[in-house]
Amino acid sequence: MKFTLSEIYGLTRSLQKITSRELPIKISYRICRFLKDCSVEMEILEKERVKLVEKYSEPKEEGKETKVSDENTKKFQEEFSILLAETIDLEFEPICIDDLGDINISTNDLVSMQKMFIEK
Repeated sequence: MKFTLSEIYGLTRSLQKITSRELPIKISYRICRFLKDCSVEMEILEKERVKLVEKYSEPKEEGKETKVSDENTKKFQEEFSILLAETIDLEFEPICIDDLGDINISTNDLVSMQKMFIEK
């Protein structure tokens, strides 16, 4: 299944919330396995984000965090947006939403996870 890095970022946060709930074991396993694959992609994304921050930051003063300079914010955002739009292929078969049982999911989380679920 194809996902953009932006989608994976949102999915990861939302999926971590539902993994704390009791789910059928098969569903829990599939979600945990998918999260493991996502974490690899998120590590790579974070390393690349840090490179961009360093590229567009002001010279670092001792004791201060590195941050993108005001004049380079737009360039940073443009390049980071390009990176977030990258598509990757992760193995995942959508889950029937009925198989989740009686758990509550916020609308925001459900929107970010909509690619992962199908209806009967």
